[in-house]
Amino acid sequence: MQNGELNGQLNGQLNESQEETLAFIRAHEGFNTTKIAEALNKPFRTIDKHIRVLLKARLIERRGSKKTGGYYPVGAGE
Repeated sequence: MQNGELNGQLNGQLNESQEETLAFIRAHEGFNTTKIAEALNKPFRTIDKHIRVLLKARLIERRGSKKTGGYYPVGAGE
C-alpha cells in the first residue's frame, strides 16, 4: 500500500487516483473493473484496489452478477 493510499484511507478522504475512479463510475454507471481499468488506462489491480476503497466508504455499490454486473454511485438510479 502506498503512502497516499494509506493516508487517504486514514483521513477518510480519497487520493487523486481514487477520485478519478469515482468520477469515472459516476459518469459511466455499470462498468465493471476491467472496463474501468481499460478506459482509464490503469492496471486492473490498481482499479481493483480503488474499488475496494470506494465500496468500503460506501460511495459506490456493485449491482448484478459477478460476470455481467458493474459499479454504480450509491443512490444512482433508485
